[in-house]
Amino acid sequence: MTYKLKKGDHSIRKLAFLLLISLMASTVGSASTQTFNFSMQNNTGLSFENGSYIVEVIELARPVYVKVNLTSDGSSKIKYLYDNEPITFNEITLTSSSITATEALIKIGFPLGWSAPKNYQIVRPVGIPDIVLTKSVDKTNVNVGDVVEFKIKMENTGNATAYNLTLNEQPPNGFSNAPGSRLPSVINAELAAGASQELYYALKAVDSGTFNIEPTIAIYSSKTSKSNPLTITVAAATQEKSFLATVISLDKMNATVGELIKATVKITNTGKATAKSVRIKGTAPLGMEAIDGNLIKDYESIGPAGIEEYRFTLKATEAGNYTIHLITVYNDNEAGAPSDSDTITVTGKEGNYLYYLLPVMIFIIGIVLFTIKRHREYSY
Repeated sequence: MTYKLKKGDHSIRKLAFLLLISLMASTVGSASTQTFNFSMQNNTGLSFENGSYIVEVIELARPVYVKVNLTSDGSSKIKYLYDNEPITFNEITLTSSSITATEALIKIGFPLGWSAPKNYQIVRPVGIPDIVLTKSVDKTNVNVGDVVEFKIKMENTGNATAYNLTLNEQPPNGFSNAPGSRLPSVINAELAAGASQELYYALKAVDSGTFNIEPTIAIYSSKTSKSNPLTITVAAATQEKSFLATVISLDKMNATVGELIKATVKITNTGKATAKSVRIKGTAPLGMEAIDGNLIKDYESIGPAGIEEYRFTLKATEAGNYTIHLITVYNDNEAGAPSDSDTITVTGKEGNYLYYLLPVMIFIIGIVLFTIKRHREYSY
């Protein structure tokens, strides 16, 4: 009996044939891949085909992703397996799920002919922090009252982070905290391998002598480290004083009785401190009198390199030799420093002799002329 296809049978047969081909392809594909679920913890790995392919879990970030290191032919790259989002790594597919803080379920598909992977623990070298301290100062010879600046450099020369880092640093004898400085200094509690940090502080020298500065101690990760010691010599403070020099200048050193003599007094502080409660005192010498200004002068203070001046005028009342004598008294010289002017020579008035001399000369000339006249008369 011959079966005759009806209209539409060709379409059915065609559809059936396509379904068969698809099913066969699916069967072949499924048969060429094997899939396993692995519960993996952090720092664990799977090695496929004697290390040709390696999958390592290096970080778990629940519930978002698993960070994996994938290695093939000696070349590695980092990938992130997000929850239920598969990725492909050469001939391997990976999917993560059930991510916790300690482990994750990783579904891995790999070729059927491969042997089961080897599970191993990633062994990382144990790091050891090593803090090296170096301590220095800007100067080692100072005076009392000087400020010394300290510097502490911390370097982690180890291969791991130093945790819970603190410093043991106490002010040494003979010093105190300088204004605006802080001791102990604030430091970072952690210092990564290869990193460094520097600390600064300042101390003021308050006592004289030679002081041994003890090493600074760093405490970290159940270890300690010491810096180098220092030695600072502090000299006693030099007491700075003022010194006043008083100079008396005259407009003339020769005068006659009744003539005026002008004097200028100049006071200069050649010391390194301020002179306080300054008084220049003196009186006019006998035979002279002050007619303008005063020989006595007061100043509240005269600073270093400071200059002050004042003037007075004297009148000579008698002939003679005179010297103006002053004493400068101030806080650093309570006994007073004497100052003398040049010698003034005063003579009597020349005009007084002329008053007497002129009549005498006229009288003598008159007598001479009278004598000559009488002599001529008698001659005749």
